[in-house]
Amino acid sequence: MGAAGFFGLLLLGCGPLATVFLFSIAPASFLVLLTLGSACFWLVTLFVISSLFRAWAPLAPEAGPYVGLLLVAVLIQELARMGVWRFHRQAGVAVVTCVWGAPMSMRVLNRIAQEQHDAPLSVADRFALALSYGFSHGAAHSAFFFLSWLPLSLDSGTVYNPRCPRLSYFTVGALSTLGMAAVLTGGMVLFFDALDRRRPRAALLAPATHAAAALLTLVNFTQGGCLVTVPLLLAGGAGVAAAAGRVCAPAAAVEAAAGEALVQQEGQRAAPVLAAV
Repeated sequence: MGAAGFFGLLLLGCGPLATVFLFSIAPASFLVLLTLGSACFWLVTLFVISSLFRAWAPLAPEAGPYVGLLLVAVLIQELARMGVWRFHRQAGVAVVTCVWGAPMSMRVLNRIAQEQHDAPLSVADRFALALSYGFSHGAAHSAFFFLSWLPLSLDSGTVYNPRCPRLSYFTVGALSTLGMAAVLTGGMVLFFDALDRRRPRAALLAPATHAAAALLTLVNFTQGGCLVTVPLLLAGGAGVAAAAGRVCAPAAAVEAAAGEALVQQEGQRAAPVLAAV
């Protein structure tokens, strides 16, 4: 396909993720560091999963043998997601323990921030942290299952799956990666929000969509299956991303209203001073 095909597939599969990083994560250096550390954690998790499954490779090119392996892989990743959540809740405690020598909760951290005239951790900040964790999961998944073999597209030809000759193997991989990255990124935001609100049933939505998306890829083993899998993965990713955006939108609106109110208060305080001058 050459360089043009390579960069086209790269933008198709990873362009939206890059946009999320540039506009939502890159402006904050702490979020960048958090994303890099979390991405390393997810890469290690995926390497552990692949090492466990190496004993059963190669499997027959049928959907049946892959069902159990996919469910176990999803289960391990969801357990890792719960570990990320626990780290997210205890990170502040661990950092303050190292610095001050005593464990403190997030409530105490906010109190310290208020005493030092710093803004406490807002709802928008919590969503930004969740987005960073979700982005790192989606990025690690894309790197592991898409970017690792994308250089093969630099060759002069392309590859087609005999069971789905309508779309090239590379195109199916790019579109599937895009849908799965949206499912993982948005799912993390929904997962954190549900646990913050103490809604365990709502938190199950993220593991359920992850498992459904993983099992959906098995349809590719059927004749013309990619014509079903790719649209459904993209639709599922768009739905999860839209749900995450709907959850974040009220928080952003509240933060914007609070900022405007603060500006108005500062303006009212400064008006008498300006009049006296």
